[in-house]
Amino acid sequence: MSFAQLLYLAIFSFLSFESFAESKSLTWVRWEDPPIFIFNPPYKGQGVLDAVEKELKLAMPQYTHKELEATVPRVLKEAQAKSAICNAGWLNTPEWGKLFYFSKPVLIIPTNGVLLKKSRAQDFFKEKGPYRLQNFLDKRPKWVLGVGRLYGEGIDEVLFKNKYQSNPKIFPVSSSQLVHRMLHLDRVQYTIGYPFEAQYYNELLKNTTDKVLHIPLTDNASFVEVVVACPKTEWGAKVISDVNSVLNSRARIERMNQGLMRWLGPADQGRVIAERLKFYKKHYPHL
Repeated sequence: MSFAQLLYLAIFSFLSFESFAESKSLTWVRWEDPPIFIFNPPYKGQGVLDAVEKELKLAMPQYTHKELEATVPRVLKEAQAKSAICNAGWLNTPEWGKLFYFSKPVLIIPTNGVLLKKSRAQDFFKEKGPYRLQNFLDKRPKWVLGVGRLYGEGIDEVLFKNKYQSNPKIFPVSSSQLVHRMLHLDRVQYTIGYPFEAQYYNELLKNTTDKVLHIPLTDNASFVEVVVACPKTEWGAKVISDVNSVLNSRARIERMNQGLMRWLGPADQGRVIAERLKFYKKHYPHL
């Protein structure tokens, strides 16, 4: 074999090894939005998706697992660049389906609703439901709605219809964490969020007297399924296939669910337990 052939073989072998190493490296992108992911004490690592990510890492030792703390826009940017990244919890929508391959659902969670203190909720409960976001905006003109992000199908349409960025009844702030603190300090009268956010901030801010409650809205579905997402590449398809394989364990899926149940009160836990029976029948009838 000539020197040129040996050199070519060495280069080819090196590149093949590099490609193989990259294919076995999996970076989990996570963003600070407690209790979805919790980065800081006293509840660090106890988030809803922390539990999902932990189980997937343990169940897929064939990958070298890394973590990247970023933002949701960064997740989208990495997916567009077809990087070797995945995230442990996303929503399966046609829009996101242009960027990601999705796993089978790993969780089913209650959706966003109105969050407000018990003292204000008691007053609103005197009015017959069901409750729509527009009802809150119309019937409580002196209340201010704090928004720290967009909230998905149904709710966002109401925000845009009411020109939320310039409406004096709606106060946009820079983050969900800030709007929750403002709610507890009575700087805003209500916000939008998940029931597990209400539970988390009640505990974090030690609110034991006038707790924040979650009121479901009819603007969106009562529950939404959460999936693992990886970029639309051959590598991403392989990872999703591996994720789907490890989901064939009811015990593992139930352990993933503990991150959600940790941050739900008794009433919402009951709602989720009842809904999970449908979840298993639909997606995992063999388990």
